[in-house]
Amino acid sequence: MMALPRDLDVRPDSVALVDWEEGTAGQVHSWFEASGLGHIACFVHADDEPPSVDPVAARKGRHASQFDVPTRTHFKGVPLLSARDWPASLNLLGIRRAIVALPDLERREEGIAAARRAGIALVNAIHPTALVMPDAIIGESVILHARAYVGYRAEIRDGALLNVGAQVDHHSVIDTCATLDPAAVTAGNCYVGPRARLHTGAVLKNRVRVGADAIVGAGTVVIRDVEPGWTVVGNPARRIG
Repeated sequence: MMALPRDLDVRPDSVALVDWEEGTAGQVHSWFEASGLGHIACFVHADDEPPSVDPVAARKGRHASQFDVPTRTHFKGVPLLSARDWPASLNLLGIRRAIVALPDLERREEGIAAARRAGIALVNAIHPTALVMPDAIIGESVILHARAYVGYRAEIRDGALLNVGAQVDHHSVIDTCATLDPAAVTAGNCYVGPRARLHTGAVLKNRVRVGADAIVGAGTVVIRDVEPGWTVVGNPARRIG
């Protein structure tokens, strides 16, 4: 385990945020503590070598004035742990809880399994403006961003992520580590398989199934089942590639 900065602060409610990308981990950091959900003690880079990011290259093509990149020891002013076996390192540090936010969906699934083997508790990050119906079932290490909606008796399984304004209607299931990008919508009784991704504004008709590892392009309207591993785009959806 690499030495951590002296400003590491471990508390009873401390959580490790496994990843450091601005898009997910950075967003969660911006509201998690302020919502009273716990204390983010550190970010995690799941490799023994610290990240090496060129700030100029990372900001190229971005119009926003605010954009953070990691140093070797910190991200957004918070300590950054670099360790391939990060669950063991967290245990040594006394950090017993984690949110696995890795953007690669297969690695996210592997990270959740590794945390469980090490006895690390998996924490949900649910924004206070997300709306979850009382009979919905929410798994572990689930991330629900602002204004996400989970309907009556819907199921959001371990490691799944609903981005800003994503909507999952009644009795639909979002399986392990699947991701819905901003404003993606499923009607009732839909199924989105493990590690599948619905890009921004995608829409699923009632009772549609999207197979494991499938990709539904931005703005796509899906009216028939999507087989595992397919990539579909358009209105109505058609397979490409």
